[in-house]
This record gives sequence, C-alpha cells and structure tokens, in this order.
Amino acid sequence: MRLLLVLFLVVAAQGQQAGWRKAAEERIERIRKDEITIRVTDREGRPLPGIRVRAALLEHEFGFGTAVAARELLGASEDSEKYREFIRNNFNMVVLENDLKWPQWDRDRRQALDALDWLRTNRIGTRVRGHTLVWPSWRWLPKELKALEGDPPALRERVRAHIEDIVTATRGQVEHWDVLNEPYSEKDLMAILGNGVMAEWFREARRHDPDALLFINDYGILSDGGKNQKHQDHYYETIRTLLEQRAPLGGIGLQGHFSEPTAPERMLEILDRFGEFGLPLAITEYDFRTKDDQAQAEFFDQLLTVCFSHPRVNWFLMWGFWEGRHWRPDGAMVRRDWSMKQSYEVWRSLVYGKWWTRADAVTDEKGVAKVRGYLGRYAVSAYREKMSVSSAATLRAGGTAVRLTLP
Repeated sequence: MRLLLVLFLVVAAQGQQAGWRKAAEERIERIRKDEITIRVTDREGRPLPGIRVRAALLEHEFGFGTAVAARELLGASEDSEKYREFIRNNFNMVVLENDLKWPQWDRDRRQALDALDWLRTNRIGTRVRGHTLVWPSWRWLPKELKALEGDPPALRERVRAHIEDIVTATRGQVEHWDVLNEPYSEKDLMAILGNGVMAEWFREARRHDPDALLFINDYGILSDGGKNQKHQDHYYETIRTLLEQRAPLGGIGLQGHFSEPTAPERMLEILDRFGEFGLPLAITEYDFRTKDDQAQAEFFDQLLTVCFSHPRVNWFLMWGFWEGRHWRPDGAMVRRDWSMKQSYEVWRSLVYGKWWTRADAVTDEKGVAKVRGYLGRYAVSAYREKMSVSSAATLRAGGTAVRLTLP
C-alpha cells in the first residue's frame, strides 16, 4: 500500500509539471509568434507562384541578456577577447553590472562611456539597461553624501544633480534605467527625505531622457521559494504608491537571485500579481547558486519557459555568465576555463534553437506564402533558379507583410 501511495504521488507530481509546461507552451505559441506574409512578384507586379521563400530570424524582439563588466569588456587579455566574443554570440541585450552605479560613475565615468560605445557598435546597439540611478542606502552611495544627513535640502539637491548628470551623459545609449533599486531594505534616503522623494527621482529621470523606460527593481520577489510574502507586499505597495503619485514608472524589475528553486506554478502566480499593474516586467538579475549543475540547468529551463510564456515579461537578463567574472561563481553557466555547463546548453537550445525561426515555404498561385515565426528582426528571401532577392523585416504582434520583386 505504501509503495502504491508513493507511485501515485510521483505520477501526480509529473502530471502537474506537465500541466504547467503544456499551458506555457501554448502561451508561447500564442503571444511570442505571428505571421509573415511574403508576396513575390515580377517587375511588372505580376504574382509569381511556385517560388521558394525563406524567413530567417536575426534577433528576438524579446530581450535575452546578461550583466557585463566594463573592465573585462574593454580589456586586452585573451579572456577579455573570449568575453567579448561570447557576448556577441549569445545575447541581444546587456546591463552594465557596476559601472553605472553612483560611486563607480563618479570614480571613472570614462570606462562606463567607453563600454557603452563598444556595445553600441558590437551587435547590442542601445539595448542596454542602466543600473542604477539611486540605490538609497549609505553603503551604496558615495561616502561624502552621509555628511549631508543633517541638511535634507542639500541632500535632495545632490541626488537630483546626480540623476541629471548621468542620465544626460547616457541619453540615447540606454533603453532602460533602474531609477530605484531595492527600496525594501535600502531606504536611508527615504528616512530623511520622505517616501515621496521616490516619485521625484522618476520625474527627474524622465526630464533628462524622455525615451528610456524607467524601472523600479528589487530582490526576493520570485526567489526564496516565492515565500517572502512581506517583501512581495512591500514591493507591490511601493509600486502602487508611485503610480498613484503619477511617477513615470515604465517597468517592474524582478531580480531573481536564487539559492533554491521556486515552483513554476508559484512563479506564475507572482508574475500574474505584479502584471496586474499593466506594466512590462523584466527579470533583471538571474542566477542560481549551486554546485549541482544538473539541478541548476533543470531550474533554468523551467524559469526561462515560465518567463517567456508570460505576457507581461519582455526581458530576461542574467547577472553574469562567466565564472571568472561573476559575483556568485557557482551561479555562472560558463566555467573559469570557458568550458560550458549544462545551463549554457539550456540557453542555446531554447533561445537559439526551440525559440528560433528559420522557415521555408513556396508561394501559391497568387504569389503569396505565409510563415509563422517568433517576433523579431528577420531577413526574408525569395529564390528562383540562380536568382535571389532579400529584404529586412520586423515581425511584431499583429503580423507583417513583405513584398519581394524577382526579375
């Protein structure tokens, strides 16, 4: 009887897992894909039937990224060259890990600006997250700020001037800004200036960059088994208050530093809750610290699938990828010697395999072929004998149409 009960529980657990994954796959098919309509004509505009066409995805619309270190990115070592090449080949978005934080910016802004320049000219473009304008506790702020503790007006102005300085200097080079980082535990500035100052920081950032999407960012929301209700509630209420105060909050960041798995069903519940605000969600700082490579890979597969399947999540960034430049080396997906862990295989098999489009079709009697693919930037081509013609296209929700002309 006991054995039968154990078998029943195992089968039930497997069925439950299959249930969430099946639903996630169905959502991915519905929300991450659409149709490219390809029309092929001759130079007189007459439809050409029986023409072979191809739609090849070049870059996902969804942001798949990582944190990077400017010093490694700009370095001259063999490791630095491998670091740069890995970024070019595996990501379409990055966040500078430390270089845009206030103390580092004051110490060496040139390094941060040079890193942004490299990213702009090496595939990433401006798909960069700025992290972070205000991390509001003394231990993360420039040391001299604590001298203004007894002078609230001067302290308020010093923070405002920093936001103006860094946002102006990086305008047009970052897609997102983490305006406020970790308000649950890091709140020395709010204790002096009042909670209303948080909305002021968002408005100040908006004044100096009207195009960047402005985020709040915090830890402990998806991680810890999804059990930290107090932290989740505080974050929810902070976001609600910012919106009530008409802060130009454009997105919600969920860090994702894991030391134990969170069940997929629980992660979906949390994403649904924060999705209620109608704002896009970003996984901003993923890592899973463990020496068990298989467990790390299995959870990575679950988390990526959950997030890619959720209609509010538009970005997923790891907090580093290489053990040689990672704040939690066990959380990296590439070892110090550049050999790949199982988590890397998960990344490649999903992002550049299962969720990638390279589709062929043949035009019908009206010269039209339709291809369903993942949203993003495409090269669309038509072939006849030794002739071919290609065009760039962007597939967004709602579909897109491309016309190609063959001689």
